[in-house]
Amino acid sequence: MKIQAEMRPTNSLIWQILLAEEVTMMIGALWRGASGMRAQQVQVDSLANDIANVNTTGYKQVRVGFSDLVYRPVMEAGMPVEQPQAPGSTVSLGTGVKVASIVKDFSQGALVQTGEPLNLAIQGEGFFAVVNGAGERFLTRDGNFHRDADGNVVNDGGYYLAIPAGNNQDVPLNLPPEAENINVAADGTITATVNGQVQPLGQIYLYTVSNPAGLEAVGDNLYRLTPACGQLFYGAPGTAGNSETTGTPGPVLGTLRSGYLEAANVDLAATMTRMVVAQRAYELNSRTIRVADEMWSLANNLRR
Repeated sequence: MKIQAEMRPTNSLIWQILLAEEVTMMIGALWRGASGMRAQQVQVDSLANDIANVNTTGYKQVRVGFSDLVYRPVMEAGMPVEQPQAPGSTVSLGTGVKVASIVKDFSQGALVQTGEPLNLAIQGEGFFAVVNGAGERFLTRDGNFHRDADGNVVNDGGYYLAIPAGNNQDVPLNLPPEAENINVAADGTITATVNGQVQPLGQIYLYTVSNPAGLEAVGDNLYRLTPACGQLFYGAPGTAGNSETTGTPGPVLGTLRSGYLEAANVDLAATMTRMVVAQRAYELNSRTIRVADEMWSLANNLRR
């Protein structure tokens, strides 16, 4: 009886240590499941936004990237191990997943014919530059332009279609009110009939950046330039753009299609498939949490 009494504290201590280890593992499973649910929620949200903007002119779908979290070593290299684990190797467990990137996919969208001469679509690389009333420049793929009461070419938000004026400055493109039969060529040159004669009225330029992933989407189909964009290039459509600051040549810009608009590059079938996969992944991660919670309850009941 004395020996048994002395063994109880020892057995109780060992039992508590084993339970603590099991609880630690189960808490880890809870956190892993939670991280998976958070990550898949971001995926579902981005896909839902893509579907909502399937008819938005010039909209670019979003790609969400994931990466695994830090690994926790379970067994250090050099520790004695049982077969079939090879001696001298480290056994580690992952701790979950996180969202690593959310970037725009700037691939070409389909062109939709409208017949309006100031509806412009870019076929290839590049953006239109537009400026607000304060002179702040934005880039956009939405070429749904028209003339305002003063003859300025503007988009639906009232932003002016900009043309470079030197010294990193932009001026609005203005067309005389008497201009008729406006035509925009593939290289961006604008001609129109003025007082019965065909006259050149200006040149539309396209812009691009060395790192489009650095553009900040701000709504209204607009992108704000950030330091992450790298160099800004501009030039006539169909030509190699030049750096705005250094003058060095850049990528070849796309051409213009007058009377067309670029549709969103969202593939509904592929997007819905990805939505189903994300939904299932979210469901399975929630099931991981439920299983870990049930195991935790079982471990707690063993103490009684």
